[in-house]
Amino acid sequence: PAGRYPITGDKGTLQSLNYDFTFQSGDLFIGKAHILVKADDKTRFYGAANPVFTATYTGFVNGETLATSGVAGTPVISTTATSSSVAGNYEITTSLGSLTSSNYLFVFVKGTMTVAKATITVTPDNKWRVYGEQNPAFTASYSGFINGESWATSGITGAPVLATNATPASGAGSYDITASLGTLAASNYTFEYAKGTLNIGKATVTVTPDNKSRNYGAANPVLTASYT
Repeated sequence: PAGRYPITGDKGTLQSLNYDFTFQSGDLFIGKAHILVKADDKTRFYGAANPVFTATYTGFVNGETLATSGVAGTPVISTTATSSSVAGNYEITTSLGSLTSSNYLFVFVKGTMTVAKATITVTPDNKWRVYGEQNPAFTASYSGFINGESWATSGITGAPVLATNATPASGAGSYDITASLGTLAASNYTFEYAKGTLNIGKATVTVTPDNKSRNYGAANPVLTASYT
């Protein structure tokens, strides 16, 4: 193990006609080897709690591992990222903590915490109209906000494209309303899209019997109707 060891000498094969030999001790100093303690990279979503941090150790000698090296204790592993930190990359730092070792010194290497964007679901609101009318204005609802955010406080800008293949000539029935990105943008969110439904109801036709006249005693005329 690391420490101070004496180096001794003796005569060996030394010979001299004019000299005798005396021997003094020297010292062999064995310094501690270096272990790299690297914070493992981690990924989580915006708004989620930080995961449990871990570290990887490299540099063991003599075939040792962490379990057989005599290293005891654990490092302190931390990041400045919190659940409200915006999407992006943050350093994970390591420091000595309670790590101790007779034979190793510790060198600390940073890792990276990647805060990924959370996902907002964009769902077109269901709409209704009558056959033959123009489509109504389409709107959408948004779900998946975190950290108590709403549309107004989330930093989302822009608007999705909301569309249907139904026209005024489309028959009564149900039609999909689809959503796509449009101009939507956000620092902390990505978008996924659900479908809404446009229900086209039957229009109403008014059937009005046409007015008729006849003379007293005559048979009724053919009765007809008008449609509007």
